[in-house]
Amino acid sequence: MNKTLLSVALLPALAVSAQAIDLSVTAFGAVGDGKTDCTSSIQKALDEASQGGGGRVQVPAGMFLVSGHLRIPPNASLVGEWEAPPVAARIEPSTRIAAPPVNAKAAILAGSVLLAVEGEGSDKGAPFIQMERNATLKGLIVYYPNQVAAPEPKPYPWTIAGIGDNISILDCLLVNPYMAVDFGTNPCGRHLIRNLYAHAIYKGLFVDKCYDVGRLENIHFWPFWLHAEPEGLDVLGKWMMKNSTAFILSRSDWEYVSNCFCISYQQGFHFKTSAPDGPGNYLLSQSGADCCDVAVNVEETQGHSGVSFSNSQIFGRILVGEKNNGPVRFSSCGLFGAAEVHEPPSPEVVRIDGYARVSFDNCHFYAINGKTATPVFIRQVGGRLNVNNSLYIVNSFLDPTPLVIEKGAITTVYCQNEHYTAKRVVNRKGKSGRVIIKDNVYADTK
Repeated sequence: MNKTLLSVALLPALAVSAQAIDLSVTAFGAVGDGKTDCTSSIQKALDEASQGGGGRVQVPAGMFLVSGHLRIPPNASLVGEWEAPPVAARIEPSTRIAAPPVNAKAAILAGSVLLAVEGEGSDKGAPFIQMERNATLKGLIVYYPNQVAAPEPKPYPWTIAGIGDNISILDCLLVNPYMAVDFGTNPCGRHLIRNLYAHAIYKGLFVDKCYDVGRLENIHFWPFWLHAEPEGLDVLGKWMMKNSTAFILSRSDWEYVSNCFCISYQQGFHFKTSAPDGPGNYLLSQSGADCCDVAVNVEETQGHSGVSFSNSQIFGRILVGEKNNGPVRFSSCGLFGAAEVHEPPSPEVVRIDGYARVSFDNCHFYAINGKTATPVFIRQVGGRLNVNNSLYIVNSFLDPTPLVIEKGAITTVYCQNEHYTAKRVVNRKGKSGRVIIKDNVYADTK
């Protein structure tokens, strides 16, 4: 047999092999009735796909109860019906959809739904879904039917955790996870999260130990659970404002972050160090934190590269800590003041400390919430500060001092800024060649 005939003869065998690793959980006994435990059925399908050299495991529309944990082994994908992250819309029972079998107050969710119930009462323990090298999770909803909004939420372990490189989460909705995604406890280099929506109650996303360029795209932490109409969402919102963090960003050697958003968290973006690897560096664009107490908290960032926000919107306080040694940059950003009311009022919206340079270029500042009564927009107690080509907009109910330079400031450059106020910069450091304030325009400039 010549090579051409041999290749043609092999084609049917290859096609059969490809079909053999494109599996459905229903072929392994999974039933989407919300009451049959599908843990072992789904796991058997995933294991077979991985052992066959890699493949997809399909989850059709239905509510699949998983009373234990799932592991997506190397080179396997767990794929649902959704082509984009949905909203957790409540739909009524019908001839095709039975009444909720788990937690009678639970919403009935359309599409491919995994019901997670294991681990209630502790945030320690195995994640609901463990992903390994080259694993993919796509097009699924995860819902915790026994979670409550009041008087306070029940702790659960991480919903999704990774260990290994090239792990992807695509087009998923996590309705009400206590903690959503852990890509930090174990190394997860070259990870990709695209189109993930979640009402993460305590922690949203944790990134650490990424030693080769991670990518985060269109992650949206927002109270999606409200579409399922649980009782006590107002109580939960107050709890989250005291306890929750959306993005916990530690060691990553380059992390591209685009179109990522969170709303109503105690902390929006928290940049911190990792033992023993130190902090990371992050490039953020078209991203933002809305109505957060601390929208951006730079505890530490990598000294040679730091953190950069561009074309972003930030409503909440910004803190740069005393341990920070890396540059922090805001370019073409809108900063809307403090979101949360404190008693006494927060002394400033932006607090700069540490050793490194913090810069604002072509930004606009607007204290939108008059109830916060914040007297100062930027207070520099340490570090290096550069504010250029920016705009201060004021309103009838709040007109904070644009900048107060305290004695501990290292250097300050404040030039070519326009103010819709007559208030000047307050320089408590005194006359110094390390403080340059010039070419600024104020409301009473003639």
